[in-house]
Amino acid sequence: MAYQNILVAIDGSDVSNTLIKKVVEFAPEAHIDILTVVDTNGGGYFGSIAMSDDVVYQMEQDAEASINKAYEYAQSLGHTDVDVHVRFGSPKQVIARHFPKDHKNDLIVIGETGLSRLQRAMAGTVPSFVTQVANTDVLIMRTSEK
Repeated sequence: MAYQNILVAIDGSDVSNTLIKKVVEFAPEAHIDILTVVDTNGGGYFGSIAMSDDVVYQMEQDAEASINKAYEYAQSLGHTDVDVHVRFGSPKQVIARHFPKDHKNDLIVIGETGLSRLQRAMAGTVPSFVTQVANTDVLIMRTSEK
């Protein structure tokens, strides 16, 4: 089965380009949606926190800069069938449920977590949640050597 419409979820970290490069190599003919989600739910590991408008604005600006760099990187690899998206809300819910439903993605690609054992125990991980909840195939890519 060849995937035609792939969602690549990035977080703006250094591994984002690694994910994009691997997807371009893995499925050079596919449409790629690159997505970053601004966690407006407070996202702390120990519960929600209130965020000021200034904090949310800065997070949005950072996400826009990150997603634009990702787009430019995909283009530099010669992949032109790329759209980029910034969404707000819970990264787990947006990546696993909302975005793939709206964009009819047939594969979700996400990087392995960089969280510590304690952080994973307290909050769970986005990759873990996505693999359990998504209605489409999920591919978790290693982004570092073990």
